[in-house]
Amino acid sequence: MTGLDATLPIQRIPLSEARSQLSAIVQRAASQRHLTAITVHDELKAYLIAPARLEALLKAERQSRPSGKRKPKLRGSLRIVGDLEAPGEGPGERLQRSALASAEGLDLE
Repeated sequence: MTGLDATLPIQRIPLSEARSQLSAIVQRAASQRHLTAITVHDELKAYLIAPARLEALLKAERQSRPSGKRKPKLRGSLRIVGDLEAPGEGPGERLQRSALASAEGLDLE
């Protein structure tokens, strides 16, 4: 059961007709072998499909999406903390100390 197959019969009916035939339309949709397109003034407004087909479509969509967990971006997250011009330390040592202080402030999961 994948997607809206081109082989699946689709019946287009106006909303006024769908109201009068709702019970029969629901029975056809429940068989999972029928898809009904509801129109208003010849413009497609909705599909009536079986719940199992909809669940399968939603599951396939969720599986095709990339994972919501992204790796934290470190680029551009360094903040210089403290005085890099302070006497007594070399520039490399001051930068390392500042980077460590900045990393402690980041919330990395």
